[in-house]
Amino acid sequence: MNKIMKFASLLAAAVMLISCGGENTGGGSLSGVLKIEADKNLIQSDGEDFATLTVTLDGVAVTSDVVFYEGTTPVNVEDFKYFTTVTGDHEIWASYQTFVSDPITISAIAVKIPETPADPNPSSTDFKSRVMAIQFTGTACGYCSQFMSRLKDVLESESYADDCVHVAVHNYQYMSSYPDYAYLSWDWATGMLKVTDLISGKGGQGPTNPSIILDYAYGYYLYESTNADNYKSNIKAINDSKKDDACGIAVNAKLVDGQVVAKVTVKAAKSGSYRVGAMLLEDGIYGKQINGSDWMNTHNACVRHIDAEAKVGNSNAFYGHSLGKIEAGKTADYLFIWNLADVHKKNDRNFYWNDFVEENLRMAVFVTNVKNDAYQINNAVNVKFNEELPFEYNK
Repeated sequence: MNKIMKFASLLAAAVMLISCGGENTGGGSLSGVLKIEADKNLIQSDGEDFATLTVTLDGVAVTSDVVFYEGTTPVNVEDFKYFTTVTGDHEIWASYQTFVSDPITISAIAVKIPETPADPNPSSTDFKSRVMAIQFTGTACGYCSQFMSRLKDVLESESYADDCVHVAVHNYQYMSSYPDYAYLSWDWATGMLKVTDLISGKGGQGPTNPSIILDYAYGYYLYESTNADNYKSNIKAINDSKKDDACGIAVNAKLVDGQVVAKVTVKAAKSGSYRVGAMLLEDGIYGKQINGSDWMNTHNACVRHIDAEAKVGNSNAFYGHSLGKIEAGKTADYLFIWNLADVHKKNDRNFYWNDFVEENLRMAVFVTNVKNDAYQINNAVNVKFNEELPFEYNK
């Protein structure tokens, strides 16, 4: 109703022009809903790439006498193909006779959409699996140095280094004497904890430091672990439990002129509904660590941006963007687009933030699905920019 009111004056003229001569070629009822859909919601703004639009009334295709609008302006969509040379989001809606559709958004980008890396073993679904280890830390966190020592032992262990994707969420409230140049805004950090607290059974404790969450499934704090063997045993147990279920993740991520365009392709080992998320990571950020050794003053795998927020039920957290149901052996794609300047502005409240060092940036991509009545991380990968990462299979 709001959309109808918004464009009422414009539609009055449109209705007078088309209501008499318009014909529903499907012959459906005129008491239902007009709907517009696109075969893709992302195109290049080169005037050649296009999205094919479909309009239905009560589920019956309407193939003529449709008027398309962008905002309040009629647009020419010849043969139901939408082109543009203007980069950005375009809100497109349709009118037919006395009916108005809700709008859809088609995004146009100037950067070429990357191709999916070639599949080295198309008939296989025996994928390499990894556990995502999410560390909550901060330079002013007094006990985090003990946690860092244990993690170092795991991450540098030849047997475990390739079984784990480690990311560090710097969410501890900083102190002026220990500025944290990797500090993630409080909203983002607590958004991550909305998932981890719910799933790890730590609800209500908030962003406690130091802590670590494995695959959104198991979390513990400093006093629950005395040495690195605890991490290693849990990483092995979680990885063993999901080896037959792990999805394949292929990524082609470009970083050009301050813009990230990453095409992620997910291949299912088992049929199911999946979600995908990504994090922008930066290595080599200097910040003196309280109670720490010199090597702890250089912070790696620092989360600078999280693109995975979704509403599931009454909860809004980083479950990942829906890929829908994927049949075993089939694939689904998702495109992440980030402007580094925009990402930086989102954390303006933190005056310690420095500019990004692009050569130190990379990505972590993860897939989630429901297991044991909760979202858990099905698989994860580390991604370098401007290099292709094909599906990784067990040898």
